[in-house]
Amino acid sequence: MEAAVQLFSRQGFAGSSTHEIARLAGVSEVTVFRHFARKKDLFWAATESRLRRLRISKELRGRLDADENPRTALPGVVALLVETFHNQPEMVRLLYLSLFELEHGAERILRKYLVPFFQPIREYLARCASTGLARDLDPSIAALALMTSIVAHHGLYRVVTSEGAGYASTDDATSAYAEFWFKALMFESFLPPVTNTDECLGAPQGNPPEQWTRARAIRQSAEAIYSPTQALGT
Repeated sequence: MEAAVQLFSRQGFAGSSTHEIARLAGVSEVTVFRHFARKKDLFWAATESRLRRLRISKELRGRLDADENPRTALPGVVALLVETFHNQPEMVRLLYLSLFELEHGAERILRKYLVPFFQPIREYLARCASTGLARDLDPSIAALALMTSIVAHHGLYRVVTSEGAGYASTDDATSAYAEFWFKALMFESFLPPVTNTDECLGAPQGNPPEQWTRARAIRQSAEAIYSPTQALGT
């Protein structure tokens, strides 16, 4: 399964053979077909193995369901999206492949994992709009734009601009996205959002910085495994 994830995400569906996958996994091609009747079955199993990681934490879901003030809730959503998509480039590339190489049959599997992730954000933005906490925008479009901008922006940034490599760390990216979307979705009378990534992710408050290293670990992981070209599947 892991061999399939690595090859499909790097070479695409058409560019990856079951023979190559078997060789990378250290098994025979016959063994592959004992478990998966078709290459497509292997692809969907590999894709689902990554999509299972796409989830909103109970803590953040509770904050959204409780209609927490957008000043703190929206940066929490952004932090989750940055952590999820920037640190899991294979997931992003498999999503792209699902939509562009294997369009037929993709909707059922993608809906299974994307809807539970997307719906709480959409419903939260809808409630914010109905109570006057946010602009009266279509919540589905707003939620989808929020998610896709974070998925696509990191990889496309230096392709479509001449401004270098973009953000230096996931902390910087989280702060920039949160500020942008807060200004876009909320009224100017609200205060700017918090920009502390540890707070957005629910870090223990009052602990010395050295006892809470999740943001630093995220940053180090992103710098080690992620590059803009990976997001494009190249």
